[in-house]
This record gives sequence, structure tokens and C-alpha cells, in this order.
Amino acid sequence: MSNQNQKSKPNQKFKWINGTIIIVSIIALIAYVFIVDKPANILSAVFTVKPIWLSAAGLMMICYWLMESGILHLVTKKLYPEQHFINTLSTSMIGQFYNCITPFASGGQPMQAYSMVSYGVPLGIAGSSLLVKFIVYQFSLTLYSLVMLIAYWGFFSAKVSGLAALSILGFSINMAVMLGLIFIGFAKGIAKKITAAAIRFLAKLHLIKHPEQKIESAFQELEQFHGGFELIRHNIGTIFNMFWMSVMQLTVFFLIPYFLCLAFGKSGVSPLQVIAAQAFVSMITAFVPLPGAAGGAEISFVTFFAIFMSGSDLNLSMLLWRILTFYCPIVVGAAFSFGFTSGGNRIQKPCSSKPAA
Repeated sequence: MSNQNQKSKPNQKFKWINGTIIIVSIIALIAYVFIVDKPANILSAVFTVKPIWLSAAGLMMICYWLMESGILHLVTKKLYPEQHFINTLSTSMIGQFYNCITPFASGGQPMQAYSMVSYGVPLGIAGSSLLVKFIVYQFSLTLYSLVMLIAYWGFFSAKVSGLAALSILGFSINMAVMLGLIFIGFAKGIAKKITAAAIRFLAKLHLIKHPEQKIESAFQELEQFHGGFELIRHNIGTIFNMFWMSVMQLTVFFLIPYFLCLAFGKSGVSPLQVIAAQAFVSMITAFVPLPGAAGGAEISFVTFFAIFMSGSDLNLSMLLWRILTFYCPIVVGAAFSFGFTSGGNRIQKPCSSKPAA
């Protein structure tokens, strides 16, 4: 059996596992809503939904996708002027799909890199663009979460039990990732030594095989990351624009529950409090090791948004929020992914022109 076939079987297995988790999660979600509330109550709540505000929530998700694409396009266009926005949009939506169906959103970047290369972007630029975007996004998310944590800690800690442990854990994970990125960027040599030592230690425990190959591969990743970090240091203006666009993107995403509140007639809620609640939900679900943080996302949403609504309105809004922010990206992203793999999205052909310096 070839190595390629040997690798494809585990990948196929994980696809089935992740797909099963997603299907089970939506069945469990719908079952939960109808078990907790009587079907008559759910039907009654459905008829009270104001279509204009539900449409506004859907529009926020579309804006989120467009801004996601715009941020990636900003850095890619800087490094590769031939890039077209429609191709970046396709790449972003492919990333949305694979982020949703893999634990910790780990599958998005590799597929995005493959997509960009297929559109003619050199592999080094594709990898650097995605790394720069990830670094800026992680920094924006961590800073945004810190501001919300400080500003609304008193409000939510009095209403949500166990908030301290959950929020600190989620924020600590985001902070650790950001600090780790900064450490690798400024201390590449030390990062290599730590990486090599960790891989050899895992090999001694028989948790991984071929440690020297793993070390060489890890060093290549570190070199690419360091190159992306150097791009940040030499393109401050572009990075600043990406940061503010990321903050706007997060705000748009965090506003989706606010429009759902309005859709159920909760006009007295504070948009800033709802944004903060969604930021807390995002922080807490950061450490749930399942595709789309299945289970953790739903429980966190119900826990925090019980402050603003209750009963059938709360459960139905949670279902609508999950459809908009998780299942819609899967469906729309799958359409882009299918079009890409079948050749339908290959608008920009590889060209021989040199990338920007």
C-alpha cells in the first residue's frame, strides 16, 4: 500500500468522525429545544419573530464573511498584486467550511493555502499572508476580550455563576496563543530548541515516530512563521488597517445575538452588554475540543443570554444563532469548496509574473 493511501485512510476516518459530531450536534440541538419547550410554545415563538431583525442578523454574518475576505485580501494584495478579491473570497469561505468541521478550527489554514496556490499565489506568500492574518486576528481577539472582561466583569459576575473560572481559562488560552506567537517571532532560536526538545521527549514516550523528520518539518514551519512576523514589522500601516478591520469584524459577529434579541421583541437590551456576552461566550468556547465547540457553544449561549431573554425565546434564539454562525458557514463554505474542487472557482490562473517584494 502506498504512503498516500495510508495517509488518506486516517484523514477519511477523521472526516467521518467530525461529520458525525456535527450531525449529532444539530439533532441534539433541535431535540433539546423541543424537549425543553413544548412544540406549541416553539411554534408560538416562531410567529413572534420580527423578520426585519432576523434578516439584520443574517446580514451581520454576510458582513463578517466579507470582512474576513477583505482582511486576507489586504495582506495578500500587498505581497501579490495580481490577486483578485473574488479568489480571496473563495479562499476565505473554504476556510470557513474547514474551520467549522475540524476541532479547534485547525483545518482551515491548510486548505486556504492550497486554494491560494491553486489560484496562482506563490506558496511562500500564501503561507505568509495566512500567518500574518492569524497573528493580527489573535491579537485583536485577545485585546477585545480583555476590554470586555474589564468593562463588564461586575455586570456578568453577579448574574453568571462560575464565570471567573471559565472566563479566566478561556482568556488565558487566547493570551497564551498570542504570547506564544510573539515569542516565536522574537526568539526563533530559542523556539527551535524548545520545539526539538519537546519532539524528542514525545518520541521517548513513544507518542510520535521519526522525531528527526518531525523536527525538520517543525523548523520549516517556524522559518515560515518568522518570515510572516518579519512582514508585520515592515508593514505597520497595513497591519494597523488589518487590526481595525478585525475589530470591526468581531463587533459585527458579536452583534448577531443583539439583532436576535430585537427579533424577539427585546428592544430594551443594551447592545454593548450583548456584545460583551458574546465575547464571553467566544472566550469560554475557545477550549472546547470539538468541531464548532459543539455542546460548549450552546450551553454558554443559554447561560449568558438568559440574562436578556427566557423560555422559548431564549431556546429558539440559541437555535437561530447556531444556524447563522455555525451551520450556515458549513453550507455556504461547502458550496465554495465543492466549486473549487470541481474546478468551478478557479478564476485566476497561475501566472508567471513575480510577486511584490
